[in-house]
Amino acid sequence: MKKLKLITGAANEIIMEREFAAPRALVHRAMTEPALIKRWLGNECSAVIDVQVDLRVGGSYRHVFRRPDGVEFTFTGIYKELGVERTVHTERFNDMPGEAVVTTTLTESDGITTMLMIERFESAQVRDFVLSTGMADGAGLSYDNLERLLSEL
Repeated sequence: MKKLKLITGAANEIIMEREFAAPRALVHRAMTEPALIKRWLGNECSAVIDVQVDLRVGGSYRHVFRRPDGVEFTFTGIYKELGVERTVHTERFNDMPGEAVVTTTLTESDGITTMLMIERFESAQVRDFVLSTGMADGAGLSYDNLERLLSEL
């Protein structure tokens, strides 16, 4: 399996690609069901302590993380489009102004699902700030957790 591949697209984009040895429907389920999200989304850098999902177009989600030093942070957003193959949602970090638009596409071939996630930020400066936080390492660890969870399911 290919591990997380992260590239910058347009000046305001982060593109992540990762393969999972699981059917698309199972990957989608693991990415949208709160009990499953809690099992893979966090990592040793920051544990997920709360997940709320209202899985419908116009519905919201909230993921709360806690770092080992006790600092908590939250990602929230609204679902704009929902499907097993393609999901679009907004993403806001803590209560900071502005939000990203995240488009996730899941493509399956011979039992391997490829996730392509494009995050579009309001500006290159916001994208660069996000990259500077170590998000690539954290996302990579979380997606490794997701791979392990999918093998258990």
